[in-house]
Formats: sequence, C-alpha cells, structure tokens
Amino acid sequence: MKQRLSVVSIVLLLTMVGGSMVWAASPQSLPGGGWTTGTQVQNVGTGNATIQMTVYGQTSGEWTLSASDVPPGASVNFLASSFGWSDGSIGSAAVTSDQPVVAQTTETNGTAAAQYQGIGEPDTQVNFPLVKNDYMGSGKYTTFFVQNAGSSAAVIYATYTSESGTKYSWNSGSPVGPGRMIVLNPTDVSFPTSQLGSLVVTSTVPIAGVVNEHHVSEGIVLQATRGFAPADAGTTLLIPTIKRQFGNRSTGPIIQNVGAGPVNITITYQGPGISFQQYANNVPAGASVTFYENTEVCPAGATCGRTGTPLPVGTLASAVVVATGNIVGVVNETFYTIPSGQRQRQTVTSAFNQADATTKVAVPLYKVNHDYKNTGVQLQNTSLTTQAIYTATFSLGGSGGVSVTNYVLRGTINPGQSVTLFKLYASLPTGSTWIGSGFPAAWSTSSTSAERFGSVTIVADQPIVAAVTEADDDPVVNDRQDIKSYEAFNLTP
Repeated sequence: MKQRLSVVSIVLLLTMVGGSMVWAASPQSLPGGGWTTGTQVQNVGTGNATIQMTVYGQTSGEWTLSASDVPPGASVNFLASSFGWSDGSIGSAAVTSDQPVVAQTTETNGTAAAQYQGIGEPDTQVNFPLVKNDYMGSGKYTTFFVQNAGSSAAVIYATYTSESGTKYSWNSGSPVGPGRMIVLNPTDVSFPTSQLGSLVVTSTVPIAGVVNEHHVSEGIVLQATRGFAPADAGTTLLIPTIKRQFGNRSTGPIIQNVGAGPVNITITYQGPGISFQQYANNVPAGASVTFYENTEVCPAGATCGRTGTPLPVGTLASAVVVATGNIVGVVNETFYTIPSGQRQRQTVTSAFNQADATTKVAVPLYKVNHDYKNTGVQLQNTSLTTQAIYTATFSLGGSGGVSVTNYVLRGTINPGQSVTLFKLYASLPTGSTWIGSGFPAAWSTSSTSAERFGSVTIVADQPIVAAVTEADDDPVVNDRQDIKSYEAFNLTP
C-alpha cells in the first residue's frame, strides 16, 4: 500500500513521515529574496522504493518528479529547482511511495537556513506554541504555512492567543483546495507587538503546517519547525539539550497547553550538580509559557516561579517537562552575545513526547564535509535506569553519482544521558566502535572533494530520541551560514 505524506516549506518544499506529508512556503512572505528548498526523503522500509513528489502551486498547477529503486535506508533529494518553477514560486507538496518513508526539508537563501520534519499524520488541528509580531521591537516575526492535506476543499480557521489571554480569530474565507496551502501572519489580526502568543489552526479536513521565524527586513536568520497535531501532545516532554550561555549559546523552551482546560507545567533540569525547577500553574487552554535564562514569560491567569538553584552560566543540561494535561513544545537556541565579526545564528527544535520514544530512529539527511557542512546527531537514552546499546548505520554517498556505502557504528549510552555523532572520522563517542570499516581517513579533510551525504538509521535496546543539527564549518568564510536543526523520526521497529 502506498503511503502519502505532506510537507510545509519555502519555494518548494516537502517533508514526510510514513503517512502523509505537507509542505508550504512563500518566498514572498520572507525577507531577503533568493529562497529555495530541498527535501531529503528516506526509505525506511524493507525493499527498494519508488518515491514520487507532487508539487502544488498555491492557487493552480501541479508538477511531479519521481525516483525509483531507492534502497532500504537510503535517501533521495528533491530540489525546488528541479521542478522548473520560476523564481518566487510558492506552493506545497505531497509524497507517495510504495515503501514507508520519512523526510526533512531544508530552506535557505544561502545565508539564512532552517530545517524541519515532514508531516506523516495530518489532523484537523495544528498547534503552534510561539507567535511573534515584531515582539518588543526585536524585528522578529513568525509566518505560518498551512496545507490542506485532505481530499476536498475546506475553509481553514486560526485562533491566536496572546499573553494577556486575548484571542484573535481569522479564516481563509474561500475554501482551500486539496494539496494547496495558505500563508498566515499575526499582522492579519493585528496581534500585539508587546506580547508573545500561541496559535491553533483548525479545519474540517486534515491539515498540516510549518512555522518560520525570521526578521522583518533581513534574510540572515531563519528558524523552522512543523506544527503539532493532537496526537503529538502528551503530559511528559523530553528536551535533550538545555544551554545557559554554554559556548555562548542559550536555549529557551516554549511550552503550549493544547488541552481544553488550564494545566500546571513543571520543567525539571537534569545534569551533574543541578537542582532546579521552573513552573507555570493554571496555564489557560491554548496559551504558552516561555522559559529562558532562569525567567518565565507568564501568560495571564497563570502563576509562575522557580525552585532550587538557578542554572549557572556555562550549563549544558537536559530537561523533562511534566504537565497535568496535554502539552507540546519547541526549544529556541541562539547566541547569547553575538561574537565579534559574526552575526546571529539561531535554530529551533521540537521537544519530544516521551510516549513517542521507540528503539529505532531515522535521520533522513546527514552530511560529512558536504559544501563544508557537517551534521551532528544528539542521541538520548530515555531510560533513567538502564544503559542503552545502539547501532547506527550510515548510508552515505557523494556527488557525481557516487554509490551509497553503509558504515556501521555501535556504542552505549548511560541512563538518561546522550551521545553526539559528529565528525566521526575525527573522534568517536566514548564506548563506541566501528563494525567493519570505519569512515575513510580522507574524509577528515575540510576539502569538499571528500564530501558525503545521505541518511542514518539507529536502533537500540532501550527507547531513544534524537535531535539533528547541521553546522557550517567553512574555514575561510567567517560569516557562515545559519545553524539549522530538525528532529529524527521515531519508528516502530
């Protein structure tokens, strides 16, 4: 049986997870110009796959490309430029395959860049924990792309909730056709610039969405993550990486109440010598709370505070978020102070629902010196009592039709902790070894002639989750491309 995926992104975008995929993005809606996208689709089945991507113009037009005989574990890249669109095109996409697939989309204008998951199980509701409309004069905005992932046209409704508890409503007016998408901006409802907020989008048909956070006039930083369906919500969320000015980088979790009534939320930070909690009680339905630098942005009607010793400067930790009702969350990461001679580089990932952790994860896009880009996978053992043994299979090829080669790494992860799979030709995580041949020594060079890219599949004997981050390591260019992150896909073994 074929599986359909939906994706949301820019210029041409698409991403998916074993079901359907939604994609939407608008170069016209983002500053800076020159935006484009590429989508890496990974075969997570047991046989060779034929993968097809169909792109839908925002109001009309359809274009299709396909790839055949994609081996299990391997991936294929669909570029916006390959569909023959003119510059400035905007639309959405869906993917079908005769094997299960997952995917992620990269969007960039060459300087700013972001990545996000494809959406495998669209629902009639999509939740977004963070809304900005030039918040406090920061020049930061959020633009939302929502795709009709159903089989019939439908009106799409949006409700923004500000910190003060005020709700702002919007709808598409005319029905949105199957496969096509719309762009939502907080300026559509005059959302206040003095407050953060959250967004809930609904329809009578399945929908999927992606949010971009960006500057209003400068295309130098971009953050992206998919919206959350009701099935993504849970009462316990996992955050593998928390930073307070660690390497001059800080993180801020934003947690949204997606239930029907108020909830109490507690975030517990974990790490050597750490005893710190933050809480937000009586958070209204649909509202969100932001935790950053030992403070909270507390929504109206809630009571916020903290206990224990605040995280000191230089902290690298993890966190567990527990609530009395269903929640979802994202984690923003940024330079605390912009280094001299550089610019801001930011990224965002989703918090993981503990109930979704499995013993197998898929990483559709992994790079080794590809245009000086390298990918790191932060792999977390979610068991707090048992050590995990993992096996990571890297299915990597190169430019110019280089065939895919599998490289296998095996290692252990202590209870509740994580390991980083990054530049493995240079050093391996503690307790890990190559099974068979390792990464070629030639890959240790920074030369792009040694570039490789592809996908990774990881299995373990304990439930795991993984976040994926791509960094620009160009030794010549000081003003490097933006950092970008996405979440690995948890699969049923």
